[in-house]
Amino acid sequence: MRKSDYIANTSISYRKDYGQFFTPSLVGYMMAKWVTENQPKTILDPAFGLGVFYEEISKLNLQYKWHFTAYEIDNKILRYLDNLKKNNNLTLFNQDYLASDINYYDAILCNPPYMRFQKFINRHNILPKIEQQIGKKLVGYSNIASIFLIKALQQLNPDGRLAFILPFEFFNTGYGKEIKKTLIEKHLLKQIIIFANEKDIFPDATTTICILLCQNDRLKQNIKITNINNTQDIQAISNISEYYHYQLNNSQLPHHKKWTPIILSLISEQKIPEGFCKLSEYGTFKRGIATGANDFFALNKSKIDKLQINDNNICLCITKSNLIKKPIFTNNDLELLVRQDKPIYCLNVKEINNQAVLNYIKLGEEKGYHQRYLTKNRKPWYKLEKREPAPILFGVFNRGRLKVIRNFTTAINLTCYHGFYANLFGKNLIDKLFIYLISDVGQNIIKMNKRSYGNNLDKFEPGDLNNSYCPNVEQLNFMNEQEVNKIIEIVNMDKKEAIIMSNKLIEKIIND
Repeated sequence: MRKSDYIANTSISYRKDYGQFFTPSLVGYMMAKWVTENQPKTILDPAFGLGVFYEEISKLNLQYKWHFTAYEIDNKILRYLDNLKKNNNLTLFNQDYLASDINYYDAILCNPPYMRFQKFINRHNILPKIEQQIGKKLVGYSNIASIFLIKALQQLNPDGRLAFILPFEFFNTGYGKEIKKTLIEKHLLKQIIIFANEKDIFPDATTTICILLCQNDRLKQNIKITNINNTQDIQAISNISEYYHYQLNNSQLPHHKKWTPIILSLISEQKIPEGFCKLSEYGTFKRGIATGANDFFALNKSKIDKLQINDNNICLCITKSNLIKKPIFTNNDLELLVRQDKPIYCLNVKEINNQAVLNYIKLGEEKGYHQRYLTKNRKPWYKLEKREPAPILFGVFNRGRLKVIRNFTTAINLTCYHGFYANLFGKNLIDKLFIYLISDVGQNIIKMNKRSYGNNLDKFEPGDLNNSYCPNVEQLNFMNEQEVNKIIEIVNMDKKEAIIMSNKLIEKIIND
């Protein structure tokens, strides 16, 4: 009732500002039951919310005295907790957990706020204190949830247990390396729970999530991997420690590598075929040009004519993802976008003394474009990054099928796409790599390196793509040139048929 009332009376934007999504009671019960198996006397919830963990532990009717300490920063949510606050075994602090002193607990449960650390207003004051408390530098950490976990692990008593809900992307990020190192080297991590159909279980989630179960017992044990498909699975679980599908030893989860491909390779039907190599063997994906002010730099033909900027100070540029609708992008497509007056140009100043250019720069400064985060650190602020046209473009954000474009134009691209730049080994294999990337096998293997953000939204950084697997040179050379050309010829007209043909080609080189 409290949850439905709160959600009904609280805007989505407000909940998003506080990084709130709520733990379903079934999941809360599963986590509560696990952390209380060792009869903890002191229990902590660093992000109390509506109190689901406290309520689920209370339902267990534990036959010993226990005390629950919690932190909640949101004054609005606290007004929904008046009845709970009267309980003698609950101490609820209306303050930021990250700013609190270090105390130690027998059990910790948490569904931390999900927001980027840069959006955390008090980070400059709190970060030095946390670093002093835990003895580690936290520069580069981009999600508050990971900071919550680092501090909570520091507060776990010997043999204490911790159950934490985290964004699944944590396994793949650079800032996750040190946390993973701690989890593995200190033998804290006991189990990873992932959700195959998370929207059925976490309908409010804005990111793909998992649960970490940790115990501070220093025992070297295999790490259990649990895959939960639906709420019926949870209801059937009597002991989560005994419900698992795979086990990995510590060496199989090296902290410096991305864990998502390792974990997904266990539960996915897709395996990396024998002989495959890293995509970086053939070249490098790089992010697109970051202007810092696309609305200033991106131009269409009518605006260029109005400003009287000549061709020497502009360049062809894919400024938005949706400008490209089909897998093959040609000069004819480019000319059509020009005729449709789409923003297919970018300001690229070569003649600084050109009066039309000077006038436009002045207009930009009057609107404050030169004071934005990227532009103010660039000299001069209107200077464009140097890029060559990329023969393969890859969508940064994808839903469902990954957006892969074979670019036959001289247009460069902004950050809506990553661009592939072939090396000596890859320059003659561009079309074959493209065929692989649009095939179902290629898409599924690339997705093993994705960063999931919920609602089936996947994101890729250049490094995620460069570390993905693809056929080796011998396998690619085995592909029939005529069939490759035929696929490229028909893919814009019949994408489904082209994918079927691509699948056959890839399956052939794998099986042979």
